[in-house]
Amino acid sequence: MSERFTATVQADALSHELAAALSLRPIRGARYRVTVEEVEESDEEKRAALRAAIQRGRDDIAAGRVIDGETAFAQLAAKHFPNRTK
Repeated sequence: MSERFTATVQADALSHELAAALSLRPIRGARYRVTVEEVEESDEEKRAALRAAIQRGRDDIAAGRVIDGETAFAQLAAKHFPNRTK
């Protein structure tokens, strides 16, 4: 569960996005209570991010930015387990 934070701010401190979300234009000098909490990504946003990551991988393959599996695992082992003997 995400953390929730509530603050009271002057109208002129509201961001353009927050001011635009109000049903009426902010009144100069008025104070507004603003609650902020993290919003989870929607399923569609998650799918779009996954599609983009897959496309980046395909682009890397097409551009030749790849190494074989044995080399990759050898590099990982050397980096994370430098004192390990085979």
